[in-house]
Amino acid sequence: MKKFLLAAAIIVLLLFIVDKTILKEKGVVEQAGQMQKYDKIEDPENLPVGLEKGNLAPDFELTDMEGDTVKLSDYRGKAVLLNFWASWCPPCRAEMPHMEKLFNKYKDENFDILAVNLTNTEKNSGDAEKFVKELGLTFSIPMDVKGAVGADYNIMAYPTSYFIDSDGVIREKVLGALNEEYMEKEIKKLP
Repeated sequence: MKKFLLAAAIIVLLLFIVDKTILKEKGVVEQAGQMQKYDKIEDPENLPVGLEKGNLAPDFELTDMEGDTVKLSDYRGKAVLLNFWASWCPPCRAEMPHMEKLFNKYKDENFDILAVNLTNTEKNSGDAEKFVKELGLTFSIPMDVKGAVGADYNIMAYPTSYFIDSDGVIREKVLGALNEEYMEKEIKKLP
């Protein structure tokens, strides 16, 4: 039994050495360590509009905290993290610092964040503004005052996030708070 285990260990070691020296970037070890980007979709304009992975994200138009009009379709050409949140939501508060950090890291690389405040669910007017100021958030905060966009996106959990590629295609949907590592991994995968 000991000879068998020793032989198996030697074979694994030899395979590892071949993988790292001869195969290099084509080897299994290297491939496993690389993060694969999502494939670019041909003719994305022919995809159905919907809320599932592989659908075009439904367009919307809202006003942000500065009074500017924000339209999702205006962000075509950029990868977008579309996040739905409320100030009373502890998981929303937990993930926002990660979003701010990653926004600042990737904003010059065709990436943006739209953090839609579900204003119709806020307890008091002005709570969202206080929240944004307290956390020092600098990305766009569209205000869903009537709850129409939240309803269109069927928001049932707070927060809910969509990772949308530069063609407007939903690549990932996550219910609940995101940690920084997962958020960054998804951002890097977006074409």
